[in-house]
Amino acid sequence: MKTRLRRRRVVAVVALATVFAVAACSRPASDTASSAPDGLVRISVGVDPSYAPFFVAEHEGMFEAAGLNVQIIQTEGGAASAQNVVAGTSEMSGNADSTALTVMANNKSLRALGVYEESDRYFQVVLREGITPQSIKTFGVFPGIGLYFTDAYLRSLGVDPASVKLVSTSPPEQPALLARGDIDGFISFDPWIAQAVATGGRVAGTSGDFGARYSQWLLTSESWLSANEELAARVFGVVADAAAIVNSDPDRAATAISAAIQMDPAEAKRTVTQIDFVGRDFTADDTARANDLVTFFRDQGKIPGPVDTDTVMLHGWVGEHANNE
Repeated sequence: MKTRLRRRRVVAVVALATVFAVAACSRPASDTASSAPDGLVRISVGVDPSYAPFFVAEHEGMFEAAGLNVQIIQTEGGAASAQNVVAGTSEMSGNADSTALTVMANNKSLRALGVYEESDRYFQVVLREGITPQSIKTFGVFPGIGLYFTDAYLRSLGVDPASVKLVSTSPPEQPALLARGDIDGFISFDPWIAQAVATGGRVAGTSGDFGARYSQWLLTSESWLSANEELAARVFGVVADAAAIVNSDPDRAATAISAAIQMDPAEAKRTVTQIDFVGRDFTADDTARANDLVTFFRDQGKIPGPVDTDTVMLHGWVGEHANNE
């Protein structure tokens, strides 16, 4: 079964910002095992190329070929996908690490099975003409991972973030603000990077240049997983296989992305080549980064308390279950 909630092109791209935005939900995760017909797995995702493995698996019938009944549900992205799991309207979701952790802060029974993508070059720093890193006075920032990356970037320059005026923006607003001189720079992703460069901005580096990266996780609830572990493993296995296709054949991925979200294939291809798609277990580095994110968002007052990353991130689950499928 396949369902697509289509969005116009601009919504599809704006949604990626929401993927990395800080958000939380106060409802406990429900037992979704009783919310759907037997064997149906509903996976909530956003509407941008970072969800390419799901789009490829759906477009090419990979779930059906594996004997799975999977329904891909498109949301506006970000916390909405994880909150569908919390509400019991989806069994799984794809979420950025930053978003997953902020939702987990209020929903302790959410579980992350493993990683399906990561990148240290997708997010890029753009400065306007005549601005050097040391002369930054104003910086455009979107919530969540955008704020986290901005803080890390400024500190890597030896600049106190408190000395820079941070202007709250959404990614689509940033190129115009830069062109008008309202901000000196921003950290974002395409197509907003390309738009800013076309109007006089310049790329000054990627997140990897200041030691920052992100990953996206496949989430579910503890209750559903306990009753459907073998099914979850089969789903993760298909997503991992589709991730390998995206990495090895970006043209094939672009076709699936275009079919799913009506995105220009050339733009979709350029985007996925900035991301590493891989189905894998969590590592010690993933845990360290997750703990850094939790500490940062707590210090910023964005989440109410600690997140036990050793509990919510299922270290070794992929190797024990999904790799045997």
